[in-house]
Amino acid sequence: MPRKSLVGKITEETEAEWVVTFADLMALLFCFFVLLTSLSTAPKNCNGLAKYLEENREAYRNFELRNSKLECVITLPSDYLFSSGEDRVQPRALRRLTPLFQKIKELKEHESDLVIVEGHTDDLPIRTRRFPTNWELSSARATNVANYLRQVGIPGHRLSVRAFAENRPRIPYEDITGNKIRGNELRAARGKNRRVEIILVNTPKGIEEYGVLFQ
Repeated sequence: MPRKSLVGKITEETEAEWVVTFADLMALLFCFFVLLTSLSTAPKNCNGLAKYLEENREAYRNFELRNSKLECVITLPSDYLFSSGEDRVQPRALRRLTPLFQKIKELKEHESDLVIVEGHTDDLPIRTRRFPTNWELSSARATNVANYLRQVGIPGHRLSVRAFAENRPRIPYEDITGNKIRGNELRAARGKNRRVEIILVNTPKGIEEYGVLFQ
């Protein structure tokens, strides 16, 4: 029986080693890109706030915490914060907001966050001397909450205010067929839509890091 030459045997072994090395390299590259994708899509860390709210669930049972890739969003029910048509935060609400805002200030993961306060109303029109429309009411409510955040120690340069009036409802006023909801369903939707949201956002890059497209 003919035997393979030593050179042929070495060549086959070298080719086999090359295939194994290439496969290992591909596996490592795959793991790297999976890890890179995972890190790039990981949601913002809101664990400290979630733990605090869970530990004090009874005090904050009408509040809500959500997160996305860049934000933690705390929803404060407007009916808890304000009397109807008013922008002054009620004393009973301040007793709950004070420790919550202090916790935001203390948590390391939020120490450099921008803090955006958004005001939202329901779809019922308002027309008073002080608040001609829901725009003024939602703006005033958000501003007062932002001022209180500043009082507990959040620096002013990290705070901003946005007002949306009735234009960004959490609960739509129409059903899936396009008909307007009514009765208890409508009252419940309006209650959910009257809110102030505190949004903790990763600090954006400095303006010097942006490319100028037009000047």
